[in-house]
Order: sequence, then structure tokens, then C-alpha cells
Amino acid sequence: MRVLLKRLPILILLGVVPLAACVNAEGGDDGARPPVTNPPDPSDPTDDIPLGEPGPTSYEHMLEYLDVVLDPAFFDECLTTDLENEWYKCLPGPRTGSNLGHVVHDWGVAQMRGIDGIVNIQQQPFPFPVFKPKNYELTIDTPDDGPFMPAVFPWYFQGITPPEGITGEIIDIGSSRRLNQLLGNVLDLFIDRDVSGKIIMFTATQALNASVVGAQEVLDEAARQGAVGAIVAIEGPANELVAQNYNTIEGLRPLPTVLVGEFDGDRITELDGQMARLTVDATVGQPGPEGFSYNSYAFLPGEDREHFMVIGTPINGWFTVGSERGPGVGGLIYLARYLADRAKREGPLPYTVVFTFTGAHEVLGFGQERVLQCLGPENIATYVHLGAGLASRGYIEVAGEPTPTGLAATQRALVISENTLLAPAVLAAFGDTVASQALTVSAGGVLNPGETRAAYALQIPTFGISGAGLFHHSPSDTADKISVEYLSSVMESYRDTVDALLALDPESIRDANGVANGLAGDPIGFQCPGEIEIP
Repeated sequence: MRVLLKRLPILILLGVVPLAACVNAEGGDDGARPPVTNPPDPSDPTDDIPLGEPGPTSYEHMLEYLDVVLDPAFFDECLTTDLENEWYKCLPGPRTGSNLGHVVHDWGVAQMRGIDGIVNIQQQPFPFPVFKPKNYELTIDTPDDGPFMPAVFPWYFQGITPPEGITGEIIDIGSSRRLNQLLGNVLDLFIDRDVSGKIIMFTATQALNASVVGAQEVLDEAARQGAVGAIVAIEGPANELVAQNYNTIEGLRPLPTVLVGEFDGDRITELDGQMARLTVDATVGQPGPEGFSYNSYAFLPGEDREHFMVIGTPINGWFTVGSERGPGVGGLIYLARYLADRAKREGPLPYTVVFTFTGAHEVLGFGQERVLQCLGPENIATYVHLGAGLASRGYIEVAGEPTPTGLAATQRALVISENTLLAPAVLAAFGDTVASQALTVSAGGVLNPGETRAAYALQIPTFGISGAGLFHHSPSDTADKISVEYLSSVMESYRDTVDALLALDPESIRDANGVANGLAGDPIGFQCPGEIEIP
């Protein structure tokens, strides 16, 4: 029976999280997956969803995934009992290494086990550093109104504080956008500003996939100049918190940093020179027993068992991931069911298809690269990516408030390897979608956002949609931020492309990838974490 929480605003959702969800927030003594209180089994059979048209079927599976994401019984990172005032310390999300982050992988594997014809379904853990918050907050003295405590969220791996936090004077250094106006010289932001022993404050502008322009360079320079903490206001929708990815290859940085909404950032700017206390109390679990994520594999064997089409999507994310992860997760389950049904009706497909839910996405763990290494890049005819923002609605801000445009989100790209067989097949199938949704088409070597760059660098013919809606990485990225109409066109295009590629010789597809191979560059470097069973 489907819960209805996904249809409620985020504050109402938080109001019904039971206090039991706050138990075991730091995990068990042995660093293993923390228990939850009387959780339902995510492998229990879900509502029967008929295999119908691509969009509606994908959407229904998406809602099942979001039911798991929003089920408070699975959530182990509620860090407060004062939900009315500290709601931002109890924001659900399938974050890497959290109990909920593990549960969504269990759920994904369970869905594959329910599809007749899909075999060798397996879940593969891989070691990964895990950032585990215990508490985070910001308190700023004001001249007249008492302490100001805005909603905050930590920027994972930027730095941690003692449990009591750190104190310092706030110094507003402007914006990372100004860095671009100054031709990229980060030192210009610190001219005539002594930040030693202080908490810096600046505003950052969102870019594709919710990264921010120049922010990391600013934080690194502030740390070098002796700052003790940082506050970053993200120019997101209204006053939304917008979480930021982090490349964990670079390790734990020294400057504890919290993110605030744009409107709160404006208020903090007015408090330049006031004293503040900033807390990012957290632990970093080392890769291994203390820290890990998962990849999953599910195989649909074809007549040719030596070559693979791999269809993948990340399943971890920061918050409610409605438009970010939801359509890709639902779409992957639809494609698995569709191709398994086709094989049942017509006989084995020409070559094997592998479906994979990948982990550690939001901390740039590139579970996808690990999967491709386990399968052998030389064996993969095509990697098909169901990325972020597949069917996001478009919004603009009017007087500071997000307003629907009635059109699709514009920060979305269809990325295709420069491949003389792959590109025509993709463009033929996606033609109407590109035209009706103003979807940007980009060659893989020119714009390769998200995880597709890992497959591309491994010289695997690659295509997929990746992008962002306005609410990307925010707690308000709920199911209503996607359009079933847009999803229908997108998933029909994916289905038709997959059918067209399966009709081509896999070796020919790889042989047609010469230009892309020449542009590929070096892989990121993640390796297969262990053996897998291939039918």
C-alpha cells in the first residue's frame, strides 16, 4: 500500500517523522549499517504496476522509489527532536552511507528480482569514506533582535568542528560570481580583508547540476589565509537550501562550511562584523567497515553473451530527489521490464543487457565507473545513462518566488558520443523530444556532465540525458517537480533508441567510436571492487 507522504509539503513531512527515527544516528558500534526501529521490509512486494506505456509505467515505479525515500522508518539521520524550529536537521534523503542510502539499494535489487527473465541479480559493496553529521547549526549575534539562527546544511567534507563549534566574527567577502568578473583571480576577493580567525560569508551562483561557480577556490584561499569557518549562500529558488556535491578523492578539507538559502544570505550580509558560532560536528568513516556504498547488477542474457549494453542510473542523493533521481530510477525499472517482456515474447535479445543502480553519486564516488570496470569496458557496446532531470518542469523566479513556466526545464542536455552509428540512432529516436522540450544536444567530448564522463573516458559509446531543474539538490525537489508528459516522450525515446541499438552489431558500434576515443582523455581511476557473476 503506497504511503501518501510524497504529496505533502516538506514541512508537513518533517512534522510526522517519529522520534524513533532519531535513534542510532551515528550507526552501530562496529560501523555496520545502523538499525532502524521496526522498519518495513523494502523487499516486500509493492503494488502491482501493469507494464503499460513508457511514461506512466516509469512514473509509477518512480513513486514507489520515492515512497521508500520518504518513509521515516528508514531514515537514521534525524538530528533533532525540535522539528518545528530545527526542521533542517531532519531532512530525509538517500545519502551515501546512511541507512536510507543503503535501503534504496536493497529496494532496487528487490525490484529486479521481481522481473521474470532477469538473472544474476547481485549487490556489490564498495568501500567509500562516509561523512556522518552529528549536529550542525549557525548562531549569529544581532544588535537588536537577539540571536539569528538560519536554516543550514553542511557542505560535506569541507571541514568539521569540535562539538561545541567555533566562534568568530563574520566577514562578508562578496560573491564567487565576482571572482569571474575579476577574471578568476581569487586573491582579489581578499584585498583589504583580514579573514584570519573569522568566519567568511559569500554568495555563490548555481550552475548545471547545482555546482557553484568558483566556490571551492574561494574556500581554499580563505583557509590558507586563516579563516576558521565559512557560510555560503546559494542563489537557488526562494530561500531553499541547495546541497553541494564534493569530490571525496580530495579528502577532508580544513574549513567547516555551512550552506544557507539566498534570502538568509542577504540577512547575514547585513550582519557583517557580528560574532557567530558555527557548528559542523561530524565524523568521517574510513573506507571499509566504517564506510561503503553499493552497486547492483541485473542481467538479461542475449544470444551474444560476450557483449553488453549497460543501462544505469544513480540511486543515492541529497534530499527528496523527486526530479533528480526519481525518473531515472523509475525509467530503469521500466526498461528492464520492457526488454524482459520483449525477450519472453520474441526470444533472446541479440546481446546481453545489464541494468545497474549505482552508488555514491552525490559525493562523486562514480559507482558507474566501478561497474563498467567489473564488466570490462572492452565488452560494452553502449552505456545508456538515465541521469538527473529527465523530465523536470521549468520554473523562473518572479519577485523571488519560483513560478512555473509551463515548459520543460532548460538545464538539460542529451549527451552523445561522437560515434557514427550511435549518434544517428539516438537523434532519430529523440528528435521529437528534442524539439518539443527544447532539449540541448551535445557531443560527448564537448559537454559531458555527471557520470557519463566516466563511461566516455573508458572509450565506451555513451549517451544519456543529464541536467537539473530549479529545485535540484533542494528539499523541495518532490514528485510534483516532474511532468508525466515530458517523461512519456523521454522514455519512449530511450526505449526506441535501445531497440535500434540492439539491432546493430555491437562490434560495429564500438568500431564507429574512433572520434570519441580520440577525445576521451584519462579515466577517473576507480576500479572494480570485486568479482561479479556474469551469466
